[in-house]
Amino acid sequence: MAASGLILLTPLLQEALSRATSFAARQASLAPGLQEEFANLARLLTTIQAVAEGAEEMQESDPAIRLWLQKLNDAVYDAVDTLDDCDYHYLQPKVESWNQKLKQVGTFISPFNLDAFGLEMAKKFMIINASLSEIRKEVEVIELIIQFRKLDLASARPYYERVHLLDSSKVVGRQGDVSELINLLNDQRSQHPISGISIVGMPGVGKTTVARLIYMKAEEEKLYDLVAWVCASEGFNQQRILGDMLEFFNIRSVRPDTIEVLLQNLGKELEKKTFLLILDDVWEKDPNKWHDFTSLLSKVVKTYGNSIVLTTRSKGVASMVEVELPMYRRYDMQGLSDDECWMIIKEVVLNSSAKTSIPSDTIGHCFAKQCGGLPLVATALGRTLSSQTEADKWLAIRANKEWNLEYRNNVLFVVKMSLDRMPSALKKCFSYCSILPKGFEIRKDDLIQLWMAGGFLQQSNESSITMEEIGNKYFDELLSNFLFEDVERDAYENIHVCTMHDVLHDLALFVSKGETLIWEIGSIINSNIRNLRIKYDREVLSTFPRGVSQRLHCLFLEGDVSFSMESDLKNLRSLKLVGAQTEVLPVSLDESKHLRYLEIAKSNIKALPKSFSKLYMLQTLKVEQCSYLQKLPDDTSKLVSLRHLYFYDKTLMPKGIGQLTSLQTLSQFCVGREEGFRIEELGELSRLRGRLQIQNLDNVTSKSEATKARLNEKTELYKLLFKWDPINNIDKHEEVLEGLQPHSNLKSLCINYYMGEKFPSWMVNYTASSLLDNLEELTLLNCDKCTCLPPLGLLPNLQFLHISWMDKVESMGCLNRSKSLSTGENSITLFPSLRRFFLSFMESLVELVEVDENAAAGGKGEVLFPCVKELQILHCSNLTDISYLNGLTFLEILCLDGCNELTCLPTGLGSCISLQELKIISCPNLISIPEDIGKLCSLSILIIKNCQNLRNFPEKCLGRLTSLKELRIGGLDETLEEFPGLTSIHNLHASLEILELQEWAGLKSLPFQLQHLTGLKQLILQDFIVLEGLPSWLGDISSLTFLSIDSCPKFRHIPEEWLGRLTNLKRLRIGPLDESLEEFPGFNSIHQLHGSLGELELGGWDKLKSVPHQVQHLTALKTLELGNFDGLEGLPEWLGDLSSLHSLDIWGCSNLTHLPSIEAMRHLSNLQYLWICGCPKLEENCTKKKGPEWSKISHIPNIRICGKDVQGKFKWG
Repeated sequence: MAASGLILLTPLLQEALSRATSFAARQASLAPGLQEEFANLARLLTTIQAVAEGAEEMQESDPAIRLWLQKLNDAVYDAVDTLDDCDYHYLQPKVESWNQKLKQVGTFISPFNLDAFGLEMAKKFMIINASLSEIRKEVEVIELIIQFRKLDLASARPYYERVHLLDSSKVVGRQGDVSELINLLNDQRSQHPISGISIVGMPGVGKTTVARLIYMKAEEEKLYDLVAWVCASEGFNQQRILGDMLEFFNIRSVRPDTIEVLLQNLGKELEKKTFLLILDDVWEKDPNKWHDFTSLLSKVVKTYGNSIVLTTRSKGVASMVEVELPMYRRYDMQGLSDDECWMIIKEVVLNSSAKTSIPSDTIGHCFAKQCGGLPLVATALGRTLSSQTEADKWLAIRANKEWNLEYRNNVLFVVKMSLDRMPSALKKCFSYCSILPKGFEIRKDDLIQLWMAGGFLQQSNESSITMEEIGNKYFDELLSNFLFEDVERDAYENIHVCTMHDVLHDLALFVSKGETLIWEIGSIINSNIRNLRIKYDREVLSTFPRGVSQRLHCLFLEGDVSFSMESDLKNLRSLKLVGAQTEVLPVSLDESKHLRYLEIAKSNIKALPKSFSKLYMLQTLKVEQCSYLQKLPDDTSKLVSLRHLYFYDKTLMPKGIGQLTSLQTLSQFCVGREEGFRIEELGELSRLRGRLQIQNLDNVTSKSEATKARLNEKTELYKLLFKWDPINNIDKHEEVLEGLQPHSNLKSLCINYYMGEKFPSWMVNYTASSLLDNLEELTLLNCDKCTCLPPLGLLPNLQFLHISWMDKVESMGCLNRSKSLSTGENSITLFPSLRRFFLSFMESLVELVEVDENAAAGGKGEVLFPCVKELQILHCSNLTDISYLNGLTFLEILCLDGCNELTCLPTGLGSCISLQELKIISCPNLISIPEDIGKLCSLSILIIKNCQNLRNFPEKCLGRLTSLKELRIGGLDETLEEFPGLTSIHNLHASLEILELQEWAGLKSLPFQLQHLTGLKQLILQDFIVLEGLPSWLGDISSLTFLSIDSCPKFRHIPEEWLGRLTNLKRLRIGPLDESLEEFPGFNSIHQLHGSLGELELGGWDKLKSVPHQVQHLTALKTLELGNFDGLEGLPEWLGDLSSLHSLDIWGCSNLTHLPSIEAMRHLSNLQYLWICGCPKLEENCTKKKGPEWSKISHIPNIRICGKDVQGKFKWG
């Protein structure tokens, strides 16, 4: 790979060519000579373009090609920047004349007429064209060099070994994959003549290794009569692949010249035989070639039981094969664990010729994490580390960001092959990601908008496809090739967040090295840098050379930039400012008129400069968490190119937003009564798409006014949120909501603080083609005056339903048979597609559904929620009937909380065979649990709390819940001395991991049955009034990682040496206990947990005068919490010995006045967070810069005192 990265200029060249051609066509409006220069520019770029594409591909093979490309790259950037100047000056008079509301916008004088600017541009383009002409003279020579280099590469290409056999015993972590794939092949073989599996994964994950293991296993165990291995990376030629197969099956065969003879010979070899074909490293996506190949192969296949296994980095390839093979599976290869990567590193090091000592596993796992699960990286790193004979030198290598040349050559070369096969525009988009921090959560829309700003997404003049749609296509292509990962999707399967593997981020940095710089002290900067990210450090910025700024296209500033950068940023296209604590922008916008992307976040900026309203080319504006910024400039409506506007404080709502007719994204619209803020502004925004929240709808007073928003014409809006102000209670809500009728494409609707008594006709009138037929999500909140709901059960595609705070609704609705959906003769189906249902704070709700007796008479019954997976009914205090929950075979989560009148659960609950979580909380009239709950074989979480009258739990029921991992019980009938049904809990010894027992008034000792739970990891005991201690046998449960004993006022006894036996304990919470105690019981053996215990939470009581001295031995402790130590006046000096401490929380210690000495506090070098609350004396003494204790804590990065951050930003956990 080139030491200075790759030159990827094709996208920029295409942008320059397209714009030059467009300007050249405006002959009548151009200054003398300028039209000719535009035409010359277009002609030169057209001539050079084809050669440039070939030169890009071959730039690493010859320095002459690279030098020519660099000169071309500089010239094209100059052209693009100058074209930006032209575009801006073309836009400026349009905007100003429009802003003055001239009736005939076309009467303005073109800026390219006989003015000074037009002549200046002509001179600039004359210089650029002269440079391009010189570059054009070298085209023929460059073409010859490219041809020669292609011939050299073809002749130098090494012979590919047909099958490189492995020692399977030395392959780490892939035996399970091989077994699973062999089983999949065996399951498919009998069902079709040719079945297939694609092994799909990112480069370096081990796809080819697994394929080789399958090949070897198939040969050794004679799973197939014939096996063949064909490398498909050099092109997908059907005849070549079939010829390779023939040679594998019969090494003596001579490859025929014609396909007909080849098929005839291959058919003879395959007669009455089965075969396995491995196609390694497949890239071909042409569906026609795949169809031709499978068709040819089908002609010679005579038997069932044949298989094709292919490896590919592209999900697109896998999808293509799926179309052609009826029996086909895709297998996604996952990365190895850190332990497995460490095993590979050690194996490589130990097998090297050098005598290298292996460091501890702790150090080794630091390297393993850097492998990101890729065995290729682990192997390369092992080779690097094998040259270090002393283990302590390994840490020096870890500090080296690029590791060394072997990592770069061995790892990035292989990974880069995915990129080599992509068009230049995709490479450019990928390499741009290097400016983002490693491990950064990439928001898809943000990234696409940054690509737009960079000019990487070019529209053809004939196409109506938008830049955003092109960006989505590019993103999907990069994702398909595993260049993005860890995708998060919304409820509609739209991707909104992803990440980039660390190795791929390294690749992006290498590829973009010539144009992108992450600035640090000592960074070498060159004049070609176009993208710059600075994470603020006062010393860094003080040494930053200003001269490079004129060429910057992208600048990211992160942190507290406390002074103004006075650099000339006239060609800047993207500017991102995060964390600037100044009151004014640290970067001047006066000259940054080319700006297309501006993001300001977490800043103290109070106002934007006047020059902001002259950013006529701005496409994206994001303002987030800027609490001091009161408003956007009044002239924001001049930003006529704006396509995406994000703001989350409604005071930032700009005036006259209707003039921004290019807007596609608007985070919210806050309706006002003044001109420029009325809802009619939305009517002009015909391109809006995605999500839109409309607030302050109380400022709309009629249906006719509401219809001016023209929501029914906005076909691309899929999510709408309507919100009224709960304080302004006007009685026009029904009219307004009627006028806000959306388009039928709507997928999500939220209505909040609607005070009408009934819903609009477009929600209520159900027809065969209802307006809401495509609705998938509905949220109704705080609709206090509504007495009934629309016929929601009839919406065919509704998947998510949330209804809260509708106090007058008594039922979900009455269903008439004539309007129902039918699943069979005389049957009624409600909510046929519903997956998740949340119902809360419905005080008058008595039943879920009222079925019309006349409609249901003689029928086979009603079907309610047939597909629901999650059902939560919270604080519906009058709900009595949930009998319709029987037979919900897809239900996975059921939560009943605050249903005061509920007396029993459905008798058919056991038929919910998919149920995984069952939570029953605060149902005081519930008396018993049904017998058939023991049939819930998938149940993993069971929580029963605060059901004060619950006495009956079927015997042996718990023991049958063999999948149960979490059991939380408490607040049952106070007269119970033991929990009924525990007799069979020993059957859960292999599954139960978490047990919480709470508020059990009659329990004096723990049930002896618990001693059998040898796999228990968490035990939580809370609010036991008479519990006096723990039994000795509990110390035998060595699997415990978390133990909590909280608020047990009679608790006095923990067996000595008991705590020390819990060698896996990582977290301990204990206290308050019996107030007569003068120390914590059982702590004499806690020192044995010095290597494992990471979190300790101590709850004190009045008699305690000190922190337990045994705590000083817990050197691995990272979190220490001290609460309610009222007898404590100072913290012990030995606290400074807890060198691993990361977080210290102190609360409710009313008499605590001082901390350990300043020396002891300074010894806590890892302490990052200090929290003090409810300690009035200590809080006063720790007053910033004034209190006598402040000097002891001033070095701690993050301090919160009495609920306020006095230093840094406090983060929980």
